[in-house]
Amino acid sequence: MRIAVVPGDGIGKEVVPATLPALTAVSEAFGLGLTYDVLDWGADRWLATGVGLPPGALDRLSRDYGAVYLGALGDPRIPDMAHGRDILLGLRRGLDLCVNHRPVVLEHGVVDLYRENTQGLYAGVGGSVARSGAVTVAIDECVYTRETVESFVRYCLARLHAAGRRRATLVHKSNAVPNTGRLWQDVFRRELRAFPGLAGSEEYADSFCYHLVRDPSRYEGVLAPNLFGDVISDIGAALAGGLGLAPSASICPDTGFALFEPVHGSAPDIAGTGTANPYGAAMSLVLLLEHAGHRAAAEVFRSCLVEAAAGPAATPDLGGGGTTRQFMAEVTALLERRLPAAPPAAVGPGTD
Repeated sequence: MRIAVVPGDGIGKEVVPATLPALTAVSEAFGLGLTYDVLDWGADRWLATGVGLPPGALDRLSRDYGAVYLGALGDPRIPDMAHGRDILLGLRRGLDLCVNHRPVVLEHGVVDLYRENTQGLYAGVGGSVARSGAVTVAIDECVYTRETVESFVRYCLARLHAAGRRRATLVHKSNAVPNTGRLWQDVFRRELRAFPGLAGSEEYADSFCYHLVRDPSRYEGVLAPNLFGDVISDIGAALAGGLGLAPSASICPDTGFALFEPVHGSAPDIAGTGTANPYGAAMSLVLLLEHAGHRAAAEVFRSCLVEAAAGPAATPDLGGGGTTRQFMAEVTALLERRLPAAPPAAVGPGTD
């Protein structure tokens, strides 16, 4: 697999470079043949050229790469996040990355949260009316197509079934938002028939959030429309220990193309301090390895991350005294002791 690496902005430009040597070590040891190109998409390029997602980028990614590894987008010099919308939403919609997977690791096990990633209230349909510079009417439309909902639900249920899960929960609000809510209910119930080993349940979004906080062990796999999934995935991250620990994968069910990123954002308040936690970024690479079918490599990488996060090299938010690079140096040292002897393979950065 060839990977497009986009460090982006803020701490993304710190955590992404820090994690790449560990990925290279894993790839070499297991003979995976992973290569990557570093792309300069982000605030600096936007401010210099006005370009976020370059012309032809989607075709190039589809043709030349199997995945994108993204650090973070967001810069105080661009307060309206125009470049972030252009790049990230352009990738999500242009590559049909409708499945966002956010695994939440808790004491009792893992809750797999799946968020629809391209439609709903984030579809960009609506408008506003202003008088004397003040908005007097504002409309945002929630738009879902059956094709997208079916593709999303079918993919998520198949993944849960393959992972040996027994329960799948649909989160919706059909009592207050009946049209799209009932579409989701209808598709979920129909698609469940193909997976008799999965017990399906449905919960209203507010009730679900309440129960997720009180007793997350109730859930194994969760499917949610875009807005609800955005909210509950951050609740899940809080339960797991914070946004710095949270990885994500955005996947196209039809092509398998995927984008992997931590969800902590660009964190400009700590950018440049060297204290950013690279755990979520590195764990996103674990998801990449799993997605590519390299489960043994992913498990070794994951175990080293977990051990390093519990030690003195962990970053301050985890109770340690390490810097971003010291944390990843400890991860790499652990990998070197656990990885098999590397077969001859050319692995590492390509050229852009």
